[in-house]
Amino acid sequence: MSRRDAVLSSYRTLLRATKITFDTDVRLLTASRNQIRNQYEHDRTLLSNTVEQLEIIDEKINHAIGVGLVLRSNVVQGVSEPSPAITSSQSPPSSQSLTTDKNDEKPVYKLRIHEQTELGDNETIKGAKSNLAGTSKKFQKPTVA
Repeated sequence: MSRRDAVLSSYRTLLRATKITFDTDVRLLTASRNQIRNQYEHDRTLLSNTVEQLEIIDEKINHAIGVGLVLRSNVVQGVSEPSPAITSSQSPPSSQSLTTDKNDEKPVYKLRIHEQTELGDNETIKGAKSNLAGTSKKFQKPTVA
């Protein structure tokens, strides 16, 4: 696959990820797609003349693929819905609903969990090491003078 094809593929991956993640939120879907488009337009000025510039382009491709994976599997949206007053005799809301106070008429937030959302328990998360492409950052410990 040529580098141009890889860039276009990473762009399409991000657009698909935003469609899956922000499907019903038109405002956020539009804003995220505008951000992606602006960043790719800005990076279009990178020339592929030197090895360093080619490495930067490859890093940006890997980063975009990693961001698309995180958007698809780890980001969920809470959709606010008005809730009726809940009394103690009623059953609590489902496991996918969150409320701030059961006695007040505050909105209920339902999570939009789709088929690609990663579901797991804390034990699997604690034991796993992050190896998402393009998302790892290297930090150096400050030196003590």
